[in-house]
Amino acid sequence: MIFTNDLTWILFLPAIGALAVMATPARVARWVALAFAAVVFVLSMAIFFRVASNGYNFGDLNNPADSIRTGWISFKSGNVQFNIDYFLGVDGLSLPMVILNALLTLLAVISGWEKMRVKEYLALLLMLETGVMGVFMSLDLLLFFLFWEVELAPMFLLIGIWGYDTLKHGMPGRIYSAWKFLLYTFFGSIFMLAGILLLYFKLGGNTANMQYFSTHFLSGISPIFGWSWQLLTFLLIFLAFAIKIPMFPFHTWLPDAHTDAPTEVSVILAGVLLKMGAYGLIRICFTLLPEGIREFAPWLAVLAAVNILYGAGICLVQKDMKKLIAYSSVSHMGIVLLGVSAAAAGFGGMAFRQAALTGATVQMFSHGLITGLLFFCVGVISDHAHTREIAVFGGIAKKMPLLATLFTFAGLASLGLPGLAGFVAEYITFTSSYEVWAVVTIVSVFTMILTASYLLWMLKRVFYGPFNAQWSRLRDANWREALPLVSLAVAIVFVGIFPNFLIRLITPALSNILHIVTTVGLH
Repeated sequence: MIFTNDLTWILFLPAIGALAVMATPARVARWVALAFAAVVFVLSMAIFFRVASNGYNFGDLNNPADSIRTGWISFKSGNVQFNIDYFLGVDGLSLPMVILNALLTLLAVISGWEKMRVKEYLALLLMLETGVMGVFMSLDLLLFFLFWEVELAPMFLLIGIWGYDTLKHGMPGRIYSAWKFLLYTFFGSIFMLAGILLLYFKLGGNTANMQYFSTHFLSGISPIFGWSWQLLTFLLIFLAFAIKIPMFPFHTWLPDAHTDAPTEVSVILAGVLLKMGAYGLIRICFTLLPEGIREFAPWLAVLAAVNILYGAGICLVQKDMKKLIAYSSVSHMGIVLLGVSAAAAGFGGMAFRQAALTGATVQMFSHGLITGLLFFCVGVISDHAHTREIAVFGGIAKKMPLLATLFTFAGLASLGLPGLAGFVAEYITFTSSYEVWAVVTIVSVFTMILTASYLLWMLKRVFYGPFNAQWSRLRDANWREALPLVSLAVAIVFVGIFPNFLIRLITPALSNILHIVTTVGLH
């Protein structure tokens, strides 16, 4: 019975909570949403503590720490057999993303407490959580695709209804950005589905089980899916992940979506949705299509450097705080691409390649915490001052000392200050990638100078220097606004000081991935 498994409850409790929120009065709906989001977070942490207490063996794709599998859809049409399993599982790669999604959604519910039409807003946040959870936990490719599409609708509505009305191309920005997000993502999804179906039917059309693919045809038992088919399938599926990451030149939807989305949606978008692309790149492209990603690895390294430098460089000319942080996400997600490309290369020591993949995975988690904190900080300023334009502020740390402290902390974490989460991920990725892509890594490292430049420049202009008397009535963050900020700050410090708990969690899964690709010639 599927409802005896905790993964089912983690997946569907947010959707049940969304229905409960809509069925209750607004004054009660807030607490209902908070309760459901909190229970999901507790359940995700319960899996972590249960496994950690039994030897810290979080497993890998073929031996997940927790899983459930049963038949769901099976029918035959002519000579075509369709089989989709209800197959959920978490291992060292997916569990950190599940926890991150649960944490950020819980904090987003708290932050969105005073939104207009709060019932619908919180219900859509919970529905979005279900879609993202499904992506991270699905071990059947067709089920993965289903949940990949499920998250589109709530995100489209959250941006389109509660976003900002600043005109863009003759229409409210929220409408323009919502449609841009939908069209970009849906465009990529079409190619992903084509790649999945090609993979499915080329191998007999019996199952879309990721475990089956990784343990059968990739090890040489079914050689019909050779290099050319792998490269074609990789490119089809990779396009969807490249858009979601987002990778240059498919990144242009992100700054618009962030600029026009409400604060909580920006937090989820940058903190979790971008990680769906990076997670899919590792879980599907790297694990199931290793020859394809190996062939594309040099181009992936070049595109990673472009992401890193372009994203950081364009931040230097931004006038809007939210847009600046959005472009910084383009830069920081480039570090994930660099680590994956180094791990996928057909040369370099195995230890360095595993370290590169480890750094990329730690970067996914760390960036979710740091960028979530940055967007929450911008949201507090925007709610109090009703503007996000950097130039209109000045010296407001005198009026907002708590927010200034936490915003400065978030900025230092983002630029890679030692002792904080961002440093751990960047250090591991850059030092290990140098062994494989020396020139690309050297060029990419210079982004640290640019990152320090744009973040310190923004903090100085907004919080420090001469006080702008225009903001003499500005209030500091209240306790409800400060709670998400402090929570994420504590998590950032913890990961920065004790990174080994995260590294030990993900190492078995990443070792298994590299072992799989080695069996098909990645030496």
